[in-house]
Amino acid sequence: MMNIVFEKINKNGRKILLSPLTVSVLYLVVLAELMLFPFSMTGMDLFNPEQTSRLLFPFTVLLSGAVTRGFNFFYICCLSFFLLPMTFIVIVLSFFRKEITKLAVYLCLLVSLTFYLAASFCGIILFANTARWFSSLSPLTYIAFFSAFILHARLITVGVLSIKAQNESYVEYKELLREEEKKEAVMRKKAAEKLKKRKKTGADTGVGFTAVKNTLSEWAHRVRTVKIKTRIKTKITVVILLTILIILSTFIYTDLNNYKALVSQTADNTGKNLAEQVAAIYDFSDGLHTKISAFLEGVKKTNASSPFPCQRADIITASAKTNIFLDEIDYSTELPEFDVFSYTTAAVEIHKIPAEEKRILPSEAIQYIVHFQDINTRGKPICKSGKNTCVYVYPVTFSRKEGQKLVGFSVVTYLKEILNRPYFQAKVFILSISVIFFYVSIIITLFLADFIVNPVLFLCGNIRRTANSLGDMLAGNAKIESGKLVFEETVHTNDEIKNLSVEIKNIVSLVRGMLPYVSFHTVQNAEKNAGRLSATRELCFLFTDIRGFTSLCEKVPPKEVIRLLNHYLDIETKIIFDNGGDVDKYVGDEIMAFFPGPKKEINACKAAMEIRKAMYREKQLALEKGAAAIAVGIGINSGAVVFGSVGSETRKDFTSIGDTVNLAARLESANKEYGSKSIISRAVYEKLGKDFVCRELDYITVKGKTKPVRIYEVLQSKQAATDKIIDLKRTFETGLSYYRKRQWHNAKKYFSENVEKYNDAPSKVFLKRIERYQASPPNKEWKGVFVMSGK
Repeated sequence: MMNIVFEKINKNGRKILLSPLTVSVLYLVVLAELMLFPFSMTGMDLFNPEQTSRLLFPFTVLLSGAVTRGFNFFYICCLSFFLLPMTFIVIVLSFFRKEITKLAVYLCLLVSLTFYLAASFCGIILFANTARWFSSLSPLTYIAFFSAFILHARLITVGVLSIKAQNESYVEYKELLREEEKKEAVMRKKAAEKLKKRKKTGADTGVGFTAVKNTLSEWAHRVRTVKIKTRIKTKITVVILLTILIILSTFIYTDLNNYKALVSQTADNTGKNLAEQVAAIYDFSDGLHTKISAFLEGVKKTNASSPFPCQRADIITASAKTNIFLDEIDYSTELPEFDVFSYTTAAVEIHKIPAEEKRILPSEAIQYIVHFQDINTRGKPICKSGKNTCVYVYPVTFSRKEGQKLVGFSVVTYLKEILNRPYFQAKVFILSISVIFFYVSIIITLFLADFIVNPVLFLCGNIRRTANSLGDMLAGNAKIESGKLVFEETVHTNDEIKNLSVEIKNIVSLVRGMLPYVSFHTVQNAEKNAGRLSATRELCFLFTDIRGFTSLCEKVPPKEVIRLLNHYLDIETKIIFDNGGDVDKYVGDEIMAFFPGPKKEINACKAAMEIRKAMYREKQLALEKGAAAIAVGIGINSGAVVFGSVGSETRKDFTSIGDTVNLAARLESANKEYGSKSIISRAVYEKLGKDFVCRELDYITVKGKTKPVRIYEVLQSKQAATDKIIDLKRTFETGLSYYRKRQWHNAKKYFSENVEKYNDAPSKVFLKRIERYQASPPNKEWKGVFVMSGK
């Protein structure tokens, strides 16, 4: 399970799993990083930029004073850092102790990394008080964090895949996909080779090129189909995650905007009120130093606990004596320079304050007055470009009969980072929680997508397997057996998909029940010949007929007749299939079978010999039981036939018609005339070569035909032939040659010898003919042809 945590890609684009030792070493390296590198940093002192923050390390954070002891999440996460060395030790011991399983290593890693990442996020939420915090963070911290995150994500992936691997239906579905990919690769390779060959020979037009093109198109269609199947889960996952992301983004945007407006309003009220209070105390105390200093001291004390502590509060007045009243000031009023830095709450020495911040130029004073007179801007800060500060300004006046006499300004200075700190910390908190939530959502969505999609995929896989089985049967790549057409109903949900799976199973069961009653020969060619009425094919036909079955039916009950017939036909059919043939139709106890291909005649004769052997065993078993004995007659012929759809508009069948088929049927019947077992035509005999021992049986004209044909009997295969068979063949053919020369005496001698030695039935037939011809000789045109009167 753990080997798939790390993988690499070779030149061919295939994934290569790293060795278990390499994977374990990578674990140890990552754990060493996490133990040695800092995971966070304390908050920054915004009033003292020169003071640096302290890095927090896993094993010293509890002693740093940055963690509040007690039952809080951050303290628990910091305690869990001790899981890192424990996991490190477990991995090292796993090299030597087989008792430590890969699952134990996996769980230790997953738990320790989860707590490490939780501690990192807690550190960000607690200590990140300005954007400078992230830029000041050590690069080692980022390395440790992303190493932990990547490994944690891979561990989650491994866990998801491992859970899937426990599902047998999922494993079978993935195996089916791999088989489909292999088939597609083979199909693509063959098509590419054919296309390349066509281009080399210059024959890139015509039927051949069209066939290759069609093959490539079919392959491309299959690839697109598989891709569509595999994208169902991806689509659902993406849709769910996008929905969550949109909702989450909307929540973050609206929440942060509302919070930012609230924080800005609170900060503005705080700054404006403080500037107004400082100005009011100056007016109330009529400039008395004691009261003003006492008030500013109180401001300094309360400033530390304020949510928006100011940098300092100043009172700046003018040295020149002027009588300028606040209500009379406009843009044309000439204001003096306010150059007396009268009061301040600054903690630093006065000379360290920049000179431009201790005086107010006339142009700045006009800007402050205009800012104050506008009710929309009065409560807003004035931020100067190039500086990290904002000021809230309020005019300092003395109340006189003539009005409010302007004597200076109260200036409350804030650092921008201080004003933005609550909003920034809220943003960090919300974004951190959102990232965690989205990460967990991805994990949950993967399981949810499996829960939704897997029943559909498993159903598609089951249908595909059933279709492949049926397709292989119809294509001739597998034996046609109804038992192989099985639909595995593996959907366990209680919904419409389950109902659909059950209905499909019922349909497959119905088809499986119908298969034995449908001509597969018809089904195989129905689609191929949908656009053609007929076609000419070279086939070898084999007809069989059970001898003695009619008399057997008179002695046993009807149910037993059906059982025996099915038993004999099943034996013959299996032998035909095993030898590359197919059954065209059953007619009572007869079978019409055909054999395609270059070795069709040899395969048909092999099937004939095996059928004779099997039926001989059945005959012996029947005799032992005292039942009626049976035998079989076989006729074989090869040649061109018209192959096509025959029947009515409502019921059709694909079959073969022509003289080749008719002659094969007549040859099977001819066995009754000669007492033989297997008769073949000359067309078959010439294709057998030396594979079988055959004897020429006669020169006949079958009923309904005028052209005579030579017929042969297959005696035995060459390998199994005995001296008896060879002698039988030689003696019979010698007698046959004398017979055709009308040398009745010599012919009778050889036929009689066969009868005496081997009780040969065909020899008996010719002896009877000789007696008849001796009594009534044939005419002079007679050439040894025997005219059959029966079918």
